[in-house]
Amino acid sequence: MGTRRVGHARIRALINENNNLMSIRKPRYVSGTATSTLTAEQSGRTVLVGGAAAGLAADTVFTLPGAEDGLNYRFVYVGNAADAQDFMISTGADANFFFGGVFQHDIGGEDGAVYHPDGNSNSTCNILTPDGGTEVEVWCDGTNWLISGFVNSATNTGVVFDDQS
Repeated sequence: MGTRRVGHARIRALINENNNLMSIRKPRYVSGTATSTLTAEQSGRTVLVGGAAAGLAADTVFTLPGAEDGLNYRFVYVGNAADAQDFMISTGADANFFFGGVFQHDIGGEDGAVYHPDGNSNSTCNILTPDGGTEVEVWCDGTNWLISGFVNSATNTGVVFDDQS
């Protein structure tokens, strides 16, 4: 056996490979227990809404970053029971409104309905008293936000689209 010389380029490649493997282990989620503004760097991550035991402490607003093509976020309610609080997804400006729709299942009334934004200024989506199984995803086309999802709620109208207040 002899000694083997390793060049600077090979050492750099090994360091980069190691960094890439370490980044795979980084959590791909954001904890969503309080009002916050998401960043473009968090795009592609799942926002876990409500802590499993405590749920949401108060009505919570998640503001999306400025419109940029390719951004996307997934919101999943992970409370241990139906929450007494609501959460809102906001684009931050009526000029960057929602297109799409969200299906809501009324747990108590056992009926369902699809709710749509107005397609010209509704830039907030309120999810009222979410329960397990609630998942909403949004994608940005560079100007507006596309929304789709499923909401479990014991409220008759569990999804409300509106303009900025």
